[in-house]
Amino acid sequence: MVGTDVRPHALVVGGTGMLWGASLALAERGYAVSVVARRRQRLEALAQTAAGLPGSIHPIPVDYQDTQALIAALEAAQARFGPIELALIWIHSTAPAAPLAVARRVGSPQHPCRYFHILGSAWADPSRPNPERQAAFATLDNIRYREVILGFVREGGSSRWLTNAEISAGVLAAVDADQPRTIVGVVAPWHWRP
Repeated sequence: MVGTDVRPHALVVGGTGMLWGASLALAERGYAVSVVARRRQRLEALAQTAAGLPGSIHPIPVDYQDTQALIAALEAAQARFGPIELALIWIHSTAPAAPLAVARRVGSPQHPCRYFHILGSAWADPSRPNPERQAAFATLDNIRYREVILGFVREGGSSRWLTNAEISAGVLAAVDADQPRTIVGVVAPWHWRP
């Protein structure tokens, strides 16, 4: 049974690191935000930081490399806060099954979840196309799949990686624009990457 919280439900994987700002911004927008992370201390600090915002942060202390534990945690969060309608998913390549496992358990065909898959800049490398990834997500009718590619920043004659604040701001801009693919920063020319 869904709890009494009637706020829209969002999921953030990576919300205590580079998506810290995005997690707080969603709580500011009134979402009940379930945040997956391994470190309980960081989760608790994030939840405390969100105290007093219109929405709320709900820690999910689980290692997403344990797919079964992740699935169980997502099911518990949805039982408590309702269907997940927005997902910001940053998962390292060490857990290749996790992004699809999450995608299969959010939204529904009647109310698809907006699923933002956040990928490192290497996915923009023209020598590494991955049509299989997009095709796998395209088979799911319970999500609207979006890719957010994290690039870099060119400054004068050099370049640097994006800061966490720039990443969070770029991901939120991608959520607002709701396009199939968004690049945060730049990825071209590719040889300029740091």
